[in-house]
Amino acid sequence: MLKRSLFLLALGLFSLHAFAQDNQANPTNVSVGYISCPLGEQHVFLYDSVNTFNILTSPKCDDRVEVLGRVDTMGGYLRVRTADGKEGYVPQSQITAVEPTKSRAAIAQPPPQPVAAGQGAPLAGPLSHGTANLAYDIPGVEVFGGYSYMRGDWQSFANRSGMQGWNGSVGFNVNPCLGVEGDVSGHYKQTCIGATGLTCSTLTFMAGPRIIALRSGRISAYGHGLVGMGSLVMTLAGSSVTWRNLAWAAGGGVDYAATNRISVRVGQVDFLRTQYMQSLGGTHQNNIRISGDVVIRIGRVITE
Repeated sequence: MLKRSLFLLALGLFSLHAFAQDNQANPTNVSVGYISCPLGEQHVFLYDSVNTFNILTSPKCDDRVEVLGRVDTMGGYLRVRTADGKEGYVPQSQITAVEPTKSRAAIAQPPPQPVAAGQGAPLAGPLSHGTANLAYDIPGVEVFGGYSYMRGDWQSFANRSGMQGWNGSVGFNVNPCLGVEGDVSGHYKQTCIGATGLTCSTLTFMAGPRIIALRSGRISAYGHGLVGMGSLVMTLAGSSVTWRNLAWAAGGGVDYAATNRISVRVGQVDFLRTQYMQSLGGTHQNNIRISGDVVIRIGRVITE
């Protein structure tokens, strides 16, 4: 009888340990939370993991979710399950246990019924194309300003020389792959073309299409073609001469999204063709322009 009792006790302890391990691997006591959007936002992102940060969907403010677990990566992420059954990670700061106000809940519509794969309405923006690898929204407007260096071509008048300056642009994204851009830049050189006291300055105004070739995680790569007007001013002893003519550029660059609103233009390289010196017997100048600095991201192309 004693041996049988000890056997039953050991069997019970083993079953209890196995049950506890199963509960840790497949928790059943999940808690309930609600999406808490940052100020001014209407939804947050649900990521597939805290390593790749691929976007699965965009839960809206006050949506009810089931909290399945937590990881401590980058300030804490909660693993949640949405009403349509998607499971992923949301920053801990974007989940609250406080239920939305009753006034808002009273007008809420019943939860949608599950939709068969491929039959749901597509989201606007890159998610509709299956590009679920963006860590940030695609902005509607990108404003760039920063430093620029130009390797100036003086044809037969002098050797190529470096010109310091600035470059600014405003880009409007029509959709996730196409935009239009306006560009302005200025570059300056003292002791120009080897003449002591001679100062040269150039100014270009151009515009044209921009193609977004890649948006992956925080990286965005683009190419553009610009056409417009350029001017060259040469100043010596208080007197100046100005030439104006056609200018165009072709090139591209890479941006790194530091935050939702600010990107760093790692580098933009353009082939810049100008025609300043035709009246002096020249033809055209093949310049190289390199620019980089800060991009301000405004608005979104992704809609709900």
